[in-house]
Amino acid sequence: MGVQMISRRELIQLGLFISIPAIASCSNDSTVPIFRTSEGILLKELIRSLPKPWVLRPLKINSEFEPDQLVIPQNTDLVAIGDGWVSQLSKESIRPIEAKNLSSRLNRQAQMFLKGFGSELASKIFPIGVSPWVMLFRNGDPWLSRARKGWNVLLDSELTGKVVFPASPRVVISIANQIDDSYALKKLRIQALTFDDRDSLNWVLSGKARVAILPLYRCFLSLIKDPRLTVVFPVDGVPLNWTVLVRPHQTKQLFPAQWIEDAWQVPQLGRLLSQGWIPPISYLELTNAMHFVPDTYKSIILPAEAFWERCWSFPLISDQEKTRLERLWIQSSP
Repeated sequence: MGVQMISRRELIQLGLFISIPAIASCSNDSTVPIFRTSEGILLKELIRSLPKPWVLRPLKINSEFEPDQLVIPQNTDLVAIGDGWVSQLSKESIRPIEAKNLSSRLNRQAQMFLKGFGSELASKIFPIGVSPWVMLFRNGDPWLSRARKGWNVLLDSELTGKVVFPASPRVVISIANQIDDSYALKKLRIQALTFDDRDSLNWVLSGKARVAILPLYRCFLSLIKDPRLTVVFPVDGVPLNWTVLVRPHQTKQLFPAQWIEDAWQVPQLGRLLSQGWIPPISYLELTNAMHFVPDTYKSIILPAEAFWERCWSFPLISDQEKTRLERLWIQSSP
């Protein structure tokens, strides 16, 4: 298994980067600002609120040759990507984000996330949303209590072959590191039904899997609609999934700060929270908009503030660390 499996771009290469239709009319006018993203990266609520004259175009990734870098099309002015793709961007291909007022509102978790990329790259990416990786159970009553205590519930013999893991060795390894067992990674891989991101929710809904690990916002609406589903995150903390904006070097368009400002205040903030999307702003601001969220799900959307301090993000990874993780992954093969 090659080095490329350590980068979190597997999240995308296995199907997340599917072309999505433009929601605004296309134009041949080269001066029209172009915003690109892929299915599953942003909530439709955010996409619908994209201000005029911005238009949405799909971000297509040709993964056939497994490129070492994410190449942004020339006619692009703003891109939304998952944090796993940040390391695939060359520093020269993007320009600084000029949004001091917004940057000053970022909470501690967002600031720590940016710090992990170094000062130069951190100035060129802007986090707009964060979601905890959670365990989504179907008829999971036998495991819920243990799941709240720790990730070791995934090693239960009754879950063998019934767990859907992320298609990211780095995420899986980080979860294994939370289990007090020197063979935890190997044991987790034995438990796997599959490693999938695009269809992780469907595996659970179909009953072929009993639990899947996925970002909260990708399953929250299903959680509300389907009483068989339950979301759990261990009290010891979870990995965090970030969505960021980047500006291609060639753009002459201003950063659409007002779009983000509107999303970070009521009523838009409340609507986003009610769909499981968490803007990376102060805990107090989030709390003040929680009346949009049904009482049953408030503790899921916004756990106690201390919980967030126990969660972790994935910083820029060195070649040496990438090699170490690659070796660890290979050695843990069942």
